[in-house]
Amino acid sequence: MKKVLVVCGHPDLKSSLANKTILDELSGKLSDVEIRKLNELYPDYQIDVKAEQDALVRADVVVFQFPFHWYSVPALLKVYIDKVMEHGWAYGSTGKALAGKKLIVSTTAGGPAEKYAKGGAYGHEVSEFGYFLEGMAKLCSMEALPMVFNCGMMYVPGVSDASQKDAVIAKAKAQAEAIVKLVEA
Repeated sequence: MKKVLVVCGHPDLKSSLANKTILDELSGKLSDVEIRKLNELYPDYQIDVKAEQDALVRADVVVFQFPFHWYSVPALLKVYIDKVMEHGWAYGSTGKALAGKKLIVSTTAGGPAEKYAKGGAYGHEVSEFGYFLEGMAKLCSMEALPMVFNCGMMYVPGVSDASQKDAVIAKAKAQAEAIVKLVEA
C-alpha cells in the first residue's frame, strides 16, 4: 500500500467546508495517510524543516491540498515550499530525497468554473496556474500527476443556502475520490 502525505495549506481550515470535507474523505478512504495541517502546526509560519522533510521522506505520494489564493498557493504553503524544498535535499546534484515520489496538486476555487475557462474573466484555466508546481516537481525529480480541482467551492455560513452547502460537499467528496483514484493507479 502506498504511503500518502497530505500537506494542507489552508490558512484557516476551520472556516473551510470544502477543504475540511476533502481531508475527512481522504482520511477515511486511504489506509496509510498522514495529514499535515500547516495552519495548526505553524500559525507563526516558523516551519520545522526537519519534521516536514522527514514526513516527505516517509511518503510515496504527496498531495498539496489548498484553496486557490490569488492564482497561486496560500502564503503558508509558499513558505513551506521555500523552506522545506531546499537545495541539496530536494534538488541539485545531491538533492535526491524526493526522487520518484508522486505529487498531486489539489485545489479549490471559490469562483465559478466559467471564469476559469479559456476566454473567461481570469484568462486561464485553473490547471494553467499550477505550472510552477509542476516545475517544482520536475526540479525535485518527482512525477507530477494531473491536477485535481473544483471551482464554485464557496460556502458562507449564514449567507449561502442549504443547496449551496450540499453542492460544495458533493464536489469536495468527488474531488477526494479523484485523488484516491490517482493514488491507487
